[in-house]
Amino acid sequence: MNKFAPFCLVVLATSLARADQFEQIDGKAIREAIKGADAKPLERLTMSEIGSMPNLLKESRGTLLLVKTTKGNLVRLLVMPELRKPEGEGEAYPVFLLERFDTFDIEDLAARMVKGREIALFPGFGVDFDTGQIVPEGKGEDLALTSGKELTLLPKGEAKLFALTKLPPADPSKPPQPTPGRAVVARDFAGRYRLFANGQWSGTLDLAIDKKGEASGQFRSDARQVVYPVSGAVAADAPNKLNLVVKFPRSRGEFEGYLWTEGKGAIAGTFRLNDRTFGFFAVREGARFAAEGVEVAAVANPPEALVVAVTKDQITFDAKPLSVDQLADAIKAKAEAAYAVAIKATPDTAYDRLQRVIAAVQAGGAVDIRLSVQP
Repeated sequence: MNKFAPFCLVVLATSLARADQFEQIDGKAIREAIKGADAKPLERLTMSEIGSMPNLLKESRGTLLLVKTTKGNLVRLLVMPELRKPEGEGEAYPVFLLERFDTFDIEDLAARMVKGREIALFPGFGVDFDTGQIVPEGKGEDLALTSGKELTLLPKGEAKLFALTKLPPADPSKPPQPTPGRAVVARDFAGRYRLFANGQWSGTLDLAIDKKGEASGQFRSDARQVVYPVSGAVAADAPNKLNLVVKFPRSRGEFEGYLWTEGKGAIAGTFRLNDRTFGFFAVREGARFAAEGVEVAAVANPPEALVVAVTKDQITFDAKPLSVDQLADAIKAKAEAAYAVAIKATPDTAYDRLQRVIAAVQAGGAVDIRLSVQP
């Protein structure tokens, strides 16, 4: 009996964070690439043709392909031929290995719908990238693997398959990404991070590193939405160690942190302010930094800053009762701190009243609104 189960695709989180070349080809890059001259539409792809295609990625032996699914979503895919031997006696037979793939939502190119890793595709089966399932041929697949003189990968239905002659150009608007592998060099610290210190302070940290290993940048506080200058340097005695200073108006915060060597997706260490020492961590924007089978993401939203309490009879903001018409102006007056607003409503609050409160909060300039029901 064959030990491989082709009907089921187990979707795993990718392994420890790697900001490699494959990861940099996001949904937006795929959309632009398939419109350009460097993308060649393929009606079929045989095993021998894969062997003659250029290897565009330094960190993989797989062939990079792009797919537009039947539903219009976009896929980055690494494939490679492989020989599999059935359990017990028998000769090895060829399959296509889906080394890695990610499906991006065409309506939100930053959102990954499905991802997969190390999946064997057998003749007579296909892959539906919109759902992340291996299916029998003719059951809604985007790519099918057929046998004949040699194994051939075929786009099906409205799906389209593309090969690239060169990698898409890097997006200059994106923060810099670290080098692949575990060896840390000074420029690996460069990028944008979400920083959290002692559960009290949080914000966005932007870092640039020059050729001498000196750091510069800025820290934007979540609480006040104020930008503070940052300076520092990579330690001479440890390439994964960074010392930073954030200059506040009447004090300075001193950070000593270590960049994770696996994935380079986070910095952790100590933070000193007013002669007191605290712990901090910072996670790189867009990075994954979890072990195999576990997906962890940077916190997308900062902590609550302002609270609006709503009942059927009263609206309270900043410990003061207000009317709906007064609410927007009251929030604007707190604009320096109005990053997030929590609306806490009682169950007896009328829906149309709650809608008016939400509209007033939006008019007041809140960029993050959270709604909860309070007894």
